Amino acid sequence: MDMIAVEDAQLSALALGAEDAPPVAMLHGLVSGNMASWYSAIASPLSSRHRVLLYDQRGHGGSSIPADGFDLDSQTRDLLAVLEHFGCGSQAVDLVGHSMGALVALRFALRHPRRVRRLVLADAPMPACDFVAPSLRGVTSRAALAAYVDQQAAGGTGRRRQRLQQRLEALFFESTLLRDLDAMSAEPDEALALLDLPVLLVYGRRSPCLAAGHRLQGILPQAQLQLLDAGHYLPEEAPDALLRQLQGFLSIDPPGAVPASAAGIATAQVL
Repeated sequence: MDMIAVEDAQLSALALGAEDAPPVAMLHGLVSGNMASWYSAIASPLSSRHRVLLYDQRGHGGSSIPADGFDLDSQTRDLLAVLEHFGCGSQAVDLVGHSMGALVALRFALRHPRRVRRLVLADAPMPACDFVAPSLRGVTSRAALAAYVDQQAAGGTGRRRQRLQQRLEALFFESTLLRDLDAMSAEPDEALALLDLPVLLVYGRRSPCLAAGHRLQGILPQAQLQLLDAGHYLPEEAPDALLRQLQGFLSIDPPGAVPASAAGIATAQVL
């Protein structure tokens, strides 16, 4: 396990698989997610053919909880630091993101298109101000948070619940997380239409975010939409089906692409 220093935070990170395998970075969802969301059912099998990069986003898992930096541009810089830490500064990588992690992956691809070979957006809730923020706005007191934690930690141990309670108190009451979510509008159509790289959209048929998947499919030039028999939490609800989608999509090189292990970055945008 590595700790990576970023702006006002420390990120816990892990690499699986051979160092010379094609790199895939995987980003988890908000609040209840961390790198363990991917590890056993999806990241470990993928590591037989890929170098899988996992990290706990700021405020999650083993990473520190800063007072701010939960906006997409700051989290994009976090992802850039993770990639450079693992030696991917001269390689284009595949990005896989679920929920809020998908929004970070998408923003990264828009900011650094030459650093991304293929993009997987699993139930991306775009815009977060509509799909994510409303469910958290009611958590305005410790009592409301306790009820929210009971829902999130259903079936968990007392210790797990206590850790979640402490982390969410810091996120909800001592950081800019909720304010940053309220400010997360949709990516502009004009920018999305210029993102000319292969994109796999994977959504649950019962997901409240499905409308966002249809919208992205209609704008992104090379997007394909696959629906799974699940709701929003695809890594937990449909891990086998999601793994099959990832294995199929990541096994085919984009048209005209050189192998990932040899793909250099001619130029790179910097935030």
